[in-house]
Amino acid sequence: MDNVTTQKAYSILALDDHPVVLEGLNHLLTDNRSDIVYDGVTTSVALHNLLEQGHHYDLFILDLELPDGDGFAEIAHIRSYCPGCAILIYTMHEEPWVVARLAKLDIQGIVSKSSSVGQIAEAVEIIRGGGNFYNEAFLRQMSDNISAMQTDTVELSHRERQVLQGICQGKTTQEMADGFFLSANTIGTYRRRLMSKFGVHNVAQLITKAQQLLPPFGPKAFPE
Repeated sequence: MDNVTTQKAYSILALDDHPVVLEGLNHLLTDNRSDIVYDGVTTSVALHNLLEQGHHYDLFILDLELPDGDGFAEIAHIRSYCPGCAILIYTMHEEPWVVARLAKLDIQGIVSKSSSVGQIAEAVEIIRGGGNFYNEAFLRQMSDNISAMQTDTVELSHRERQVLQGICQGKTTQEMADGFFLSANTIGTYRRRLMSKFGVHNVAQLITKAQQLLPPFGPKAFPE
C-alpha cells in the first residue's frame, strides 16, 4: 500500500483551448489520487513560458487545433525541451492526412475526442507504464494508409513473433523482458528488428502493418 504514496508523482500538462476540456481532464485524471500532478493551459504561449521557465512534465496531452499555434509544431517544441517525455494527442481530427502526418512523429499515443471518456484515462495509465496507446479510429486510418505500402510476406523468428505479440497486446519492454527472461536491451533489439523488417518507424505503424500482413497480430487478436 505504501509504495503508491511514496513513488514520485506523475506530472501531466494538458494543452487545449477549451477550458471545459482542461477541467474535465483534471477531474478525470486526479480525483481521489495523489500520484498525479496536473496542469492545464489554453495557449501555446503559456506552454512555451512554462517550458522556458524550466518546468518539465512526464506527459503532455495536446490538442492539434490551437488559436495561437499549430499542434504539430508544438510536438517539436516540446521535444526540444523535454526529449524524454511522453506525448499523447487528444483530438477531434481523424482525417487521413492528419493520421498520416501523426504516424511519422515521435508520439506515444492518440485518442479521438469522439471516443469514450474512459479511453483518455486508459491511455494515460498505459503510457505511464511505458506502453503506447492508439485508439480504434486511429488504427483503422493507419491500416488504410499502410495498404499503399509494401505488402511482401514478412518472415519472423519464433522470438520475433513473441515480441510482436507482446507489442500488439500493449505490453511494455520491461514486461516482455520479465516474461521472456531476457534483458530490456534485448527486447529493444527485437523491436528495432521488427520495425526494420516491416519497414516502419514507430509502434503504431508496426501494429497496423502487422495486422494487415499477419492477421493473427491484429490489436484484438489477444483478448485479456
